[in-house]
Amino acid sequence: MKFKKIISSMSLILAVSMLVGCGKGAGTSLNTGDGADAAGNKEDLAHKVVTTYEATDMSKNPSKVTDRKDTLVIASDDFSEKFNPLYSDSVYDQRVCDVLYRPLIYNDEEGEMTQSDLAELPEVSKDNLTYTFKLKDANWDDGTPITSKDVEFSIKVICDGKYDGPFDLVTGKAKIKGGKEYQEGKTDKISGVEIVDDKTIKITLEEPTSAALYQLSLVYPLQEAYYSKYYEQGTDKIKGSFVKPGPASGPYKFVKYKPGQEVDLVANDKCYLGAPKIKNVVFKVTPMDTRLSIVQAGDADVGMHMPVNEDNLQDIQDVGFLGYKMYPENGYGYIGYNLEKPVLKDKAVRQALTYGLDRKKITETVYGKYANVINTPQAEASWTYSEPKNTYDFDLEKAKKILDDAGWKPGADGIREKDGQKLKIHFTGATGSKTSQAIIAVATENYKELGVGFTSEVIDFPTILEKVESGDIEAYCISWYLGADPNASEIFSSTGPYNYGKYNSSKVDELYNKINKEMDTEKQKDLYKQLYDILNEDLPYTYLNQNNELTVINGRVKNFKDSPYVPFTMHLHEATLE
Repeated sequence: MKFKKIISSMSLILAVSMLVGCGKGAGTSLNTGDGADAAGNKEDLAHKVVTTYEATDMSKNPSKVTDRKDTLVIASDDFSEKFNPLYSDSVYDQRVCDVLYRPLIYNDEEGEMTQSDLAELPEVSKDNLTYTFKLKDANWDDGTPITSKDVEFSIKVICDGKYDGPFDLVTGKAKIKGGKEYQEGKTDKISGVEIVDDKTIKITLEEPTSAALYQLSLVYPLQEAYYSKYYEQGTDKIKGSFVKPGPASGPYKFVKYKPGQEVDLVANDKCYLGAPKIKNVVFKVTPMDTRLSIVQAGDADVGMHMPVNEDNLQDIQDVGFLGYKMYPENGYGYIGYNLEKPVLKDKAVRQALTYGLDRKKITETVYGKYANVINTPQAEASWTYSEPKNTYDFDLEKAKKILDDAGWKPGADGIREKDGQKLKIHFTGATGSKTSQAIIAVATENYKELGVGFTSEVIDFPTILEKVESGDIEAYCISWYLGADPNASEIFSSTGPYNYGKYNSSKVDELYNKINKEMDTEKQKDLYKQLYDILNEDLPYTYLNQNNELTVINGRVKNFKDSPYVPFTMHLHEATLE
């Protein structure tokens, strides 16, 4: 019951942010550091955030694992069959792309854009409009050099009028000069992209933006010589190249894909990072409810996105040959509201609904102690995070007073009303979602005492998403899986494409505009604090919780790195097998 949708211009997977059902989320769309001291702080942060448990008894490792000497098997959800970094629209496809392709630059463990990759960190013009990237001496897996033409080609694909992938370099937060004209088919060149030489490319934006590095990090070069046969401006011919990837720039190259079963990769000894230590990698499709048993049986070495609860952690420890990495998920669950509904337009109602709901009980029912109630729409690992003004601790008396003061008085039937309008809320939950079940159980009890007429229904999750996007819904539960870029204007600005609840705040719009134009990181932090304070006060959502990510790892896998902002696939080439 997982829905995996990469959020385009949010650069949440890398910027890619994903919309998911309450329960487990998957990923859609993904600043500059200060050298050694900043790096030291980032290392400290990673240690605070990531909990590592090491295997204790490797003598118990099944023989089927030890016999698999040169192959790493990763248990994963199924794929959307888009193994192309410009089009991948699920976190699972993206994890395959992570090892097939490398970006120009990427973010560190705090989410700041400090890491060079295929290119050095760019030189930025004084007016913050032009970014000059110098490519490293890197080759495709066929031995040919990665050049500026490959970067230009990827930008053209993203800016094409027929492009329907998750990124936006035309109308998004970072608009490339001339991108709109190319999108409209008025020219076959993008004026803001200048190839200086084979290893140098200049990218010029329409206007300065603090989101530039995040957005430009999404430009994964594709080999122009290979993909140009699939691409024609103004058509969608390139879609035919999804399943069979072209030449790789990353540490692994594509071997084969068995739909519904697995993706097979082999080491790319032409990768500029050097040949990976493990020869073969298999992403094995494994249902979530059997994933732990698959890893316990030795049929996989790594289990991605495992559910975190005390029983699972104890089972992992009892096996002896398994360890894990656990950290707060870079995302959050929430109860969303349709603010076009008259009752929910009233901020006092939303505040009372939040104070009057025992969110801690809901969270503990679903996750035990492995999740935290939140009050700010940002992960604590983010460099922009600030402590919320209001924690909205469960307090029915306070909730009642808020409604009393706002004019919502109990009627003869016990349900509050104002100006002839009954205070009734209809909640739609997802079939099979433990979170939805917990919300319904707790809200039914809490809201009856509060004087709120609460009704609910449970339907399949894809239908919920259709209703959310169409506005044919009142209250619901879903989650956002965030990326490195903290600017979530796509969700909360009045014109944001993912502002499904129709939240409208001129102050929030103004702050996002300032954030987008502010290039100083410290000043951005202050602006984000102001923003989060408003979102904490206005409550476009009732924020629920941030749960934990769990990656289960066979003890024979060494030097395995994983963290909220840098998934293990970005460093898989460093891992070894014993």
